[in-house]
Amino acid sequence: MADVWLRKFRQRNDWAQQAYDRFVAEVDPELVGDFTRSEHITVVVYGTTQVGKTTLILDLLGIRKDALPDVSEVLRGGQRLGKSSTATPIRYGRSPDDLWYLGEDATGLSNDDAAERFGEIREQVMNGTTCSSPLLNVRIPGLFFQHEAEGALSLDLRLIDIPGINAINEHEQIEVRRIAERYVASADLILLVARADNLGFFQPNALDFEALNDWMLQPSRFRVVLTYTFSPASFQTWFCKAEDASPLTVRDIQQHHYDEMCTHDERPPAEVLKHIYPLEFGDSLESMRNHSQAYFERASHVIEALRRDLLASVTDAASPYARLWSAFRVGEFIEAKVQRENDEFNNRRPHLECAISRAQDRVIEAQTQLSDAADEHLSAERRYRRHERRLRHFNRDAYVPRLKRYFTFDVELAPGETVPVLRQALNAFQLRIRRHWSDLWDGLKDSSAKLAVGDMSPPSTIALRAFEARLDGYWTDSYLLSSNFQTDVSVLRNQAGMVGYTYAEAANQALGARLKTTRNHAVEQMRNSETILKAMKLEVLRRELNLKEAEGLLLNAEQQHALFKERMALSLVHAVKFKQYIFEAFRTELSTVRSAIARPRNSVEQLCDAFYGLLLPCELDKMLKGDEK
Repeated sequence: MADVWLRKFRQRNDWAQQAYDRFVAEVDPELVGDFTRSEHITVVVYGTTQVGKTTLILDLLGIRKDALPDVSEVLRGGQRLGKSSTATPIRYGRSPDDLWYLGEDATGLSNDDAAERFGEIREQVMNGTTCSSPLLNVRIPGLFFQHEAEGALSLDLRLIDIPGINAINEHEQIEVRRIAERYVASADLILLVARADNLGFFQPNALDFEALNDWMLQPSRFRVVLTYTFSPASFQTWFCKAEDASPLTVRDIQQHHYDEMCTHDERPPAEVLKHIYPLEFGDSLESMRNHSQAYFERASHVIEALRRDLLASVTDAASPYARLWSAFRVGEFIEAKVQRENDEFNNRRPHLECAISRAQDRVIEAQTQLSDAADEHLSAERRYRRHERRLRHFNRDAYVPRLKRYFTFDVELAPGETVPVLRQALNAFQLRIRRHWSDLWDGLKDSSAKLAVGDMSPPSTIALRAFEARLDGYWTDSYLLSSNFQTDVSVLRNQAGMVGYTYAEAANQALGARLKTTRNHAVEQMRNSETILKAMKLEVLRRELNLKEAEGLLLNAEQQHALFKERMALSLVHAVKFKQYIFEAFRTELSTVRSAIARPRNSVEQLCDAFYGLLLPCELDKMLKGDEK
């Protein structure tokens, strides 16, 4: 009979689990990860390195306080103090004897051998020689455990210690993320562990893991464990001052740290208050004893009460009933998730709109610059065509006649037939032709031609120097014969004509060079302006694409937000179905039991079914309350 009853008792909530699985199978993919659970009741300890995670676990499992250093030393696997002891996910258990057992190895290990093996496992992880991190079952020698069963968690729980999330080694970081994705997401209960002086760790954005982003929306699935709580001087001051006024309770300590958590960016929900467990254990607790026996005794009383509450809370929460109860509260979770999504979208929307506005301004700015570049390119093209026409015109010798006329003029003589008259005429001609030369280039500089004219030196008048030397050779200023004077006048005019021709040729050559230089400069300007124009067209296109991208981000955010709200609205409708599924499964199970009682296979089965039928309503009540008690 005992075997029959034990079998029926073990399956007393199978019908409810089937209803739960049916519910999860129909839930929105957005929520599946929040309600998918592992086959076994699992508690995961999650936190940074060097916060006392492993010590906490060992303490909760009932390892003697005086044995904690020895056990910790073995688990470190040769790591010095101050280094993380956990390199792979570990489930701890109790050895049937006084030896260590790791994994499926049936060979017991001494402390030294076990430490060496842990070191090898760490080395494999750090070197990246292991491709996965399976759950390592570690059975601790029985001699390290307390003799009494009270004050410790049941070893039937899958209490998993995972490596610290801030590992320095690259391979360790990869492993930590893989481990977290595997175990944290599906755990029934997560202990978030951090030092009391690092409360910012509990902010969703600091946890850096998708499975924990919404932990504040379902706080019943989490417990916040603070280590190194009572040892800081600031807390001691507060504790002693408050204790002097009236004896502090567990709730007082929880309230104090909850208020501290509320000073950060995201305020935890009020429900988190009862799930905060400020503790102190290990070496820091012992140092408190050495520092102040009076403070140690006062603090120990509260610490022990908090520890007992934590043990009870973990035991109650890590049960099939708590798992089912979370499904009853899915509506609250969805509403909180929708509110968070609304807040995040409303916070994000102004930034997206601002990005669109900036993108629009940049497009307008680029379009203005493009218009200016187009105008400049058109002007450059016009200048080039104008200079090209002038150069072609020059190449047809179009300017030669005008230049010859410009530099050809008669020598003007004063009255009288003397050497000074000729010398004066010579000097006047030289001044005049040089002035014509300067006036020519000055005029071209200021004209619409815009020639690249620099400092233009006049050609040499060497042809006139021979005539000037001829005049210098005369002994007197007067001509004896008028014919001699007329001969010199003729020579002067002939030489002046030659100089004028020389000036015209030089001017023509210089003009051609300047026209080519100016044309080439115009070509360069036109090409540069064309390059700038093409670049500005591409820049306008790029900025228009940026604008479309910014508009697309807003549109996508709006669409995703609308779809999310629509899905969550459907999920809210679905949420009420769980209770329906539970009652349907309950009625089916109860009907099956009654049928079995009415048509028993034997009297033992009938009696056990009768007791089982009485048990079912009690089980249903526990599920509705989420508490096995």
